[in-house]
Amino acid sequence: MKKISFEQISKILPIIGIILFIYIIWNIGIDKITNAFVTIPIEYYVLASIFIVPRMLLYAVKWQYICKKQKMNFDFLYLQKIFMICMFYGTITPGAIGLHMRIFYLSKKGQASLEKCITNSIIDSATAFISGLILALLTSIIMFEAFPGLFTYLLIFLIFYLSVFVFLMKKERGNKIFKILIRPLIPKKYKDVMYKSVESFYEDLPRMRDMSIPLILEMIIMILGAIQVIIIAQAFSINVPLLDFILISITAVVVASSLPITIGGIGVREFTFVALLSTYGVLPETAFVISLSGYIVKSLFPSIVGGAILLKK
Repeated sequence: MKKISFEQISKILPIIGIILFIYIIWNIGIDKITNAFVTIPIEYYVLASIFIVPRMLLYAVKWQYICKKQKMNFDFLYLQKIFMICMFYGTITPGAIGLHMRIFYLSKKGQASLEKCITNSIIDSATAFISGLILALLTSIIMFEAFPGLFTYLLIFLIFYLSVFVFLMKKERGNKIFKILIRPLIPKKYKDVMYKSVESFYEDLPRMRDMSIPLILEMIIMILGAIQVIIIAQAFSINVPLLDFILISITAVVVASSLPITIGGIGVREFTFVALLSTYGVLPETAFVISLSGYIVKSLFPSIVGGAILLKK
């Protein structure tokens, strides 16, 4: 029997999300979706796009804060530019893994070790995901009767992710994991090199209490992103409480992030959005178009700007 390689799996996973996306379109009906799209006036997209500016600024503020805690000093505008470039990479890769291209930009610019920059990128992404999980968990409590399984899924995911994050933030525990699980698998001549590499991961590591500010900033960023989606939703007559809509919008993004089987979360995000809004009587085509339009103004527009910056370089 032929073995399936990781490379083959990585090629298959994005197709699953695309198939899901196509299935949703087929199930709802392309005519209904098209009609819903043309319902949105262009000025709604323009108004929603205004919120890109504060979101991008807060992203850079958060990232610069983490960098400073790691004793890496970078110019604010440089971080802003690199973040938008990496948003472009994130948009075209499954699970937004392209965002981690910033590791190489940081290492090259700041002359910091690659391991230290990897830690920086992981902390930034981890705090973003944990913030989203916390807000999504609130959604699952509000919608427990309609989707009881969602609460269990998100709670388990949050406990697991938070536990791993807290555990590995301590150098002593990270070294133990290396010695027990990784070191025995490494050839003897590389053991010392790998040990030094692990030490570099924990160089100038921020304290756990320093993580509160990135978590709060990320929640604000997510709420601003949800407001962008709310502006798009004003083109339709939907009866969803403001707080519920904000949390549903964030939850759809979090679920898509936790299942990195497609590029840009396409398919998974729309499926979640349609399912959650159905409990408020929102038509599937309306929910689908709101979700996809929200993705366009929240992620696609700034990533296009990032792509343009990359081309100029």
